[in-house]
Amino acid sequence: MIVLEVAIPVPLNKTFYYLPIEGITHENIVGKRVKVQFGKKNLTAYAISFKNIDLGADKNNSLKLKRIIEIIDDDFFVTKEAIALANYISKNYVCSLGEAFSSIVPVSIRPPKRLTKEKHHDGEMTQEKHMLNAQQSNAVSLINKTLEKNIYASFLLHGVTASGKTEVYVNAIEYVLKQNRSAIMLIPEISLTPQFMCIMTKRFGSKVGVWHSGIGNVDKYKLFSKAKKGEIKIMVGARSAIFAPFENLGLIVIDEEHEHTYKQEQKPSYDTREIAKWRGNYHNAVVILGSATPSLESYKDALESKINLIELNERIDKKELPEVEIVSLKNKIVKSSLLLSETVAAISETLAKKEQIIVFLNRRGYSSSITCRKCANVYQCQKCSISMVFHRNPDVLKCHYCGITNYLPITCSLCGSSSVTVFGTGTQKIEHELKELFKNAKIFRLDGDTVSSKKNYEIAYNGIKNKEYDILLGTQMIAKGFDFPGVSLVCVVDADTSLYLPDFKSVEKTFQLITQVAGRSGRGDTKGRVIVQTNHPGHYAIEYAKNHDYVSFYKTEIEQRKKLFYPPCCDIAKILIKNRNEERTNRDSEKLFLFLEGLVKSSKLELKLLGPSFAYIAKLNGVYRKHIIIKGNKEKILNLAEFFKDFKQSSGTFVGIEIMPLDLI
Repeated sequence: MIVLEVAIPVPLNKTFYYLPIEGITHENIVGKRVKVQFGKKNLTAYAISFKNIDLGADKNNSLKLKRIIEIIDDDFFVTKEAIALANYISKNYVCSLGEAFSSIVPVSIRPPKRLTKEKHHDGEMTQEKHMLNAQQSNAVSLINKTLEKNIYASFLLHGVTASGKTEVYVNAIEYVLKQNRSAIMLIPEISLTPQFMCIMTKRFGSKVGVWHSGIGNVDKYKLFSKAKKGEIKIMVGARSAIFAPFENLGLIVIDEEHEHTYKQEQKPSYDTREIAKWRGNYHNAVVILGSATPSLESYKDALESKINLIELNERIDKKELPEVEIVSLKNKIVKSSLLLSETVAAISETLAKKEQIIVFLNRRGYSSSITCRKCANVYQCQKCSISMVFHRNPDVLKCHYCGITNYLPITCSLCGSSSVTVFGTGTQKIEHELKELFKNAKIFRLDGDTVSSKKNYEIAYNGIKNKEYDILLGTQMIAKGFDFPGVSLVCVVDADTSLYLPDFKSVEKTFQLITQVAGRSGRGDTKGRVIVQTNHPGHYAIEYAKNHDYVSFYKTEIEQRKKLFYPPCCDIAKILIKNRNEERTNRDSEKLFLFLEGLVKSSKLELKLLGPSFAYIAKLNGVYRKHIIIKGNKEKILNLAEFFKDFKQSSGTFVGIEIMPLDLI
């Protein structure tokens, strides 16, 4: 009897067996997603193989097997590569095979109900070539020579902002297409999609597909099919586009490779850069990691010759990097204004010259907290141990973690005083102030509250590009990748929002954000100017960002990491213990720590354990959360993780592990 082996995206690290649908051969099922009954639910599963069982030897068990309910796919998406990659993700990110498959071939994508003949669009395709400078030509030459050899190699393209990294990517993609191979181009934010799609479709026409969370599940299915059949040759998109099922992959580009968006936070918590290297190795393809502010991990790998380093240390046409002015908030009498007089004067001058401005603040909402002036009570979310944020229009308090909303309190819930006031600042408040100060200026705000649709990204991009707006205001989604020649001034309202977070990467993130947003200035004919408002003008992250000095920043920061034994000087894992009951969370986290400590000592794994301690947000959506941190060698951490199944936790307690987390908060 033929039975089918399927992987189901549930947290059980095993596969399951089902009988084929009557009248359909196993050859038409293996390699496709199928619908199966699992417990009381019907779930999507991945048919990975079949086996022939001896009915006489296994008659009782075989009779218990259920039949597959439905075949979902028309095409075979569960390929040999997909199975190998799922095994890699399962092993390296501590998840089941089915959970790994759910990232590679998403459960949500679905075929159209009926096949429709699509109109063929060639797109607006031009062969316009941009003249490369000497450094760009050298970069393209090195990459193309490697592509010619048909071998795996990875490059770190470290180029200052506006050094022309995109043109290097495009030239490499062009070479790959000549080899009749395919390319994946990853970008860190959906907001950059219109800009990159404009560039790519002009050069490559209908060969380009775009993939991100704003695209419907049927359209994603069509894109998946087109990529597998070779009907498109280039996939542009956010993190999950790394899984585009090209069968002859030649190049993977990860632009702004340092960005946190390339790390999946939900299970399986894969790192896109590592998946890119795995796929590059599988296909004998080239991987390019590009950034003006590389992650410390990538730059360390480049210095140690684990990846090839290419430097672009000057802007195109030898344009000067913008001049950065640090303005201290210390001892300044700000009163109700958020923008210092120096910042206001610079904006006025820039508007008078009909030039454009980017105003950056990495905090959305109107005010970051609600405080009682009498007793200093801070209004917190009932479900999360974090301040509620005040939002205007409508006037409500929002929790940015669980999404709960409340009305602004009239009196303090603690002391009954009516001295309740909004404290701190967010993008809404800055927008209000800018409109009061510059009544004729056209302002567009781009943050988590305004990007409910893909359309808003396009409005922002086209509006600034076509000079319909004078000021682009926003959070970190405007800090990277944008190329607006009309922007000559960048204002950083508060450079300190991430500087002193209790996390080993907080200084690195601060340096990257300031350097990146500063790099949006002066990309046209006018020399750029940047004003950075900060309470910590002497901090080395601020100082090195002012001088656009990545190398000095790296040298200083890597020494700090060595002293404290943090990545990239070691590997790290974060264990999350959570329960709606605080006592059980505490008890299980202590019990787990002792359990792991015993294993480390008995197995001589040479790992360092820290904790257990409450997470930065100790209660999230009514759930109490504690962390245990493991430092050491990744292989030894993974060895330790194998014993998690032996740990017996209380009812309602969840224990999960994240390998190489983005942060420890």
